[in-house]
Amino acid sequence: MNYKQLNEEKKAQIDILLAQGLSMRKTAEILGISHSTISRYKNNIYKKRKIDINKKYDIFLKYLYEHYDYRFCSIEICVIKFKKSYLLANCPSVKQVYNWVNEGKIKLTKKDLCYKKRKGKKTSMMNHTKWNFDHKTVLPISLRPKYINKRDELGHLEIDSIIGKRNEFDSIISIVDRCSRRVWLIKAEYKQEYYIANLIYNYIIKNEIIVKSITVDNGLEFKALGIAAKKLGVKLYKCDPYCSFQRGSNERMNALVRRYLPKGTSFKITTQIYLDDIMFNINSMPRKIFGYKSAYDMEIEY
Repeated sequence: MNYKQLNEEKKAQIDILLAQGLSMRKTAEILGISHSTISRYKNNIYKKRKIDINKKYDIFLKYLYEHYDYRFCSIEICVIKFKKSYLLANCPSVKQVYNWVNEGKIKLTKKDLCYKKRKGKKTSMMNHTKWNFDHKTVLPISLRPKYINKRDELGHLEIDSIIGKRNEFDSIISIVDRCSRRVWLIKAEYKQEYYIANLIYNYIIKNEIIVKSITVDNGLEFKALGIAAKKLGVKLYKCDPYCSFQRGSNERMNALVRRYLPKGTSFKITTQIYLDDIMFNINSMPRKIFGYKSAYDMEIEY
């Protein structure tokens, strides 16, 4: 079959036959041309009619640029909120927006996203340490009751410290409720264990935080925290060395705090008022794990 370029008449015939539901092969048979010719013709039309996302999703993109904040309002949250607020406007899927970012089709770049790929050395888990304790207030995490893992009641706290700039004593103590994922942040000017224990105890009493158990790591700053636990009348459970996953809620929350206070930030000029603002933003942030409810909402439900 000699190749002939499609003229306008043939193109119109192809469009009519395909619109009637005929396949490309059947259409080619009727018109006496190759079905691959029809396929190339349709592909060219598709390329010419390729959607301009800036026109189709102009309302969404404007909303995204105004509301997206990698610290507390992710792309997924923007999509969810946009769907609720603009019922008739075109809204892409979350995956589609990430594809646009990866392909460089919108103003957001990979550097603007919440998570960035980072390389690090893999550390092997050390063998569990045999714990020596003088009284039953401080216990290894292996003795923590299994019902605490269900996360169905308030008061089971995880406590950790966030380190600031190297060679500085200032740090931040983060307290997270395992059930509601609510966080409290405390400015600490020293790392002395009795100072930290007293600071945490006074903060819990002042803010009337519900406490039923406390889980911490092996940091030296928490060496005297058993005294605070004893005064609060609760058990203190210590994680195994190099097992940060045993305080998963705490580690996840620290990552959220780092969006506001990146590694290397000096905490000397960080005030408690600013930490309170960070707490409010995080605790009011919609969380996917709760069906896009905030920590405050979950605390009310429980």
